[in-house]
Amino acid sequence: MARSDIVIPGEDLQQAADAMRQVLRTISVKRSSADFNRTVGPPVRDAAENFEDRWDAGRKQLRNECDDIVEAIDVILNAFTAVDDQSGDSLGGGR
Repeated sequence: MARSDIVIPGEDLQQAADAMRQVLRTISVKRSSADFNRTVGPPVRDAAENFEDRWDAGRKQLRNECDDIVEAIDVILNAFTAVDDQSGDSLGGGR
């Protein structure tokens, strides 16, 4: 009978989750405090405000998607750790 191993790169997944958390810490979801009315004229102001509005939406979307990725990695790691622990216990390796 052939033996197959399931290899879960736990350390790699944990590093990915940690890196994603670092990205999340650096993403600002707050609007710029720049006063475009005082700084630039109407054509540039309108473009800057349009960019700011779209960037706000993009930051929020990016943050939500990164949160989802981190949560998925945590679920995978927890599930495989639980299965590994249960398998070890069933083979007499319990604590």
